[in-house]
Amino acid sequence: MHFLIIGAHPDDCDVTCGGTAALWQAQGHHVKFVSVTNGDRGHFRPEYAEDRTRLAARRLVEARQAVGVIGAEYECLDVHDGEVYVTPDLTEALVRLIRRWGPEGQGPDLVIVNRPNDYHRDHRYTAQAVLDTSYVLTVPLMCPDVRHLDRMPVFAYWHDGFREGGAFRPDVAVPIDAVLETKIDLVAAHASQFFEWLPYNAGTLDQVPEDAEGRRALLRRYLEGRGDRAAAACRAHDPRLVAEGARLVEAFQISEYGRQPSPEELRQLFPSG
Repeated sequence: MHFLIIGAHPDDCDVTCGGTAALWQAQGHHVKFVSVTNGDRGHFRPEYAEDRTRLAARRLVEARQAVGVIGAEYECLDVHDGEVYVTPDLTEALVRLIRRWGPEGQGPDLVIVNRPNDYHRDHRYTAQAVLDTSYVLTVPLMCPDVRHLDRMPVFAYWHDGFREGGAFRPDVAVPIDAVLETKIDLVAAHASQFFEWLPYNAGTLDQVPEDAEGRRALLRRYLEGRGDRAAAACRAHDPRLVAEGARLVEAFQISEYGRQPSPEELRQLFPSG
């Protein structure tokens, strides 16, 4: 099967879906991470302020190293960081990208993105642009240079804790305890973000360890926290969602805008850990 995960920034897919992606790849499926932006504003150092192409180039290398951990693919649409808007050009670029990931006329089995009520404008508009493709993917005269799809993909959202616009509804829980170390490898590849920019932005840069093991421990605590919160949300919604013995999960909500999978198809689409 073909799975497409679309984020606004080069590290978004890894931190939200890295465990599930690792399980898919291990099962022999095809996984692609997409970043709408090149991430050229996510830093604080003067050399990047002077020449943002240096940061974009660094983040491209980091993203490729990350997907290389599991053997997935990566594509960047090269929009400037902080400049994502829902436009005809972006929508059509996403139509072409989605149609091309998978067999001709079939496309991906599943497309994952954040919910459109996310706190970050780039995230919100990325989600809206992805959702805006959902019907026109099957329309032959929309982007006729790339064959239209004969079926709609399933669309899903990764887990979040936002309440404005409605709370996340967990429909699927994927246990990731067995691939936590792999997910740490994925996220650790984005050093510019998790060991530099995000701690700087949070005022905790002085707490980032210098050594590799200390940094892995930092990421382990962070990712375990995310996995614990997702599992708690699933259990609160329906305790049957979380497999017995699972502690950490990645959770997903099925969107109304794509193909509506049967319970059996859901079991085929999402790994059981």
